[in-house]
Amino acid sequence: MRLLAVPPGPSRILVLGISAVATVVALSSTYVLTRAQDEDPAPRTERNYANLPPDDFGGPVTLTPAPSSSASPSASSTSSVRPSPGATPRTRSSDPANRSGDRPTGQEPREGEPLGSPPPGAGSPGPRDTGVPPKKKLRTHRGDLIIRTPGQVVDGLEVHGRIQVEAPNVTIRNTLVIVPTGSETAGISNNNDRGAGMLVSNVEVRAENAAPGVNGVVGHDFTLQNSEVHHVTDQVHITGSNVTVRDNWFHDNYHFESDPYQDGGASHDDSIQIIGGSNITIADNRFTGAYNAGVQITQSIGDVSDVTIRDNLLGGGGCTVNVAEKSRGPIRGVEIRDNRFLSDQRIDGCAIIHPSSTKISHSGNVWDDTGRPVTLTRG
Repeated sequence: MRLLAVPPGPSRILVLGISAVATVVALSSTYVLTRAQDEDPAPRTERNYANLPPDDFGGPVTLTPAPSSSASPSASSTSSVRPSPGATPRTRSSDPANRSGDRPTGQEPREGEPLGSPPPGAGSPGPRDTGVPPKKKLRTHRGDLIIRTPGQVVDGLEVHGRIQVEAPNVTIRNTLVIVPTGSETAGISNNNDRGAGMLVSNVEVRAENAAPGVNGVVGHDFTLQNSEVHHVTDQVHITGSNVTVRDNWFHDNYHFESDPYQDGGASHDDSIQIIGGSNITIADNRFTGAYNAGVQITQSIGDVSDVTIRDNLLGGGGCTVNVAEKSRGPIRGVEIRDNRFLSDQRIDGCAIIHPSSTKISHSGNVWDDTGRPVTLTRG
């Protein structure tokens, strides 16, 4: 490039003026481009609260009225609960002064564990790493949430009701669900043909009162992780395929000697019950407090296959893992490996029971207190 010499005079002043204007325009263009790269003109879905009622975060939902007081269990139904020091659900104040969701002073729910639950083992999920993070502020919502928006994110709610997912790829996180009692129900459910891909993360679910028929999370095609489910009958009820349950803390099941949903017999409370489906993984969870089984596999509504149970701390139940065929024939692809078993079964030493026709792939399972290998029981 050749630089042209401009002699002094009006021509030189004109050239310098044009050069200065060009420089300003160039700098302005650079600033505009830089600003455009920094800005995010489209807010993230989970931050768009425009369609929500004042008490809710997370996205558009369909609201149904809160259950009336007449739905509360009768005194006779609650009096048959199996006595236990940990049998009373933990409560949080919900008076108007606390509607912002702040945990009341002196009522932090994660200071220690409920009575009746042994302390977490090393590396096990427990109060420090499951459920709603301690400093998360919650907004109170009263009534059921029916979610019908695909991809919706629900974040930071204290729900006094149930969450029903009827759209694909919904996320529920950092949320406390207090489930109303008085009927057979679930705290969170996608048990329909529209709610596949549900993710539940860092959630706490418990029943409002000691009453039969209340389960924690029910459905299929979902992932449940880093959550605490307690003071319900079954923490997780799996009704179909493609389910992952990992890094959760399940404890303090309700057990009733007379349960109307068992024709007046005793409750069949399990930490997890699988009644149909395939491609199911249960990993890195902690189970205590179930009376019937820690993991109960049946084929009540359909065939079960390809179930992996690994790297858990497992306890509770008559036998902790109970595999039953329910006249549907052998269950294929059951793998149980690298778990630690507590010695709290009602049937001494019954960690895993299964029919001889169902073959179990079984390795690396030990008793937590002794490190000795766990053996299978035929039933």
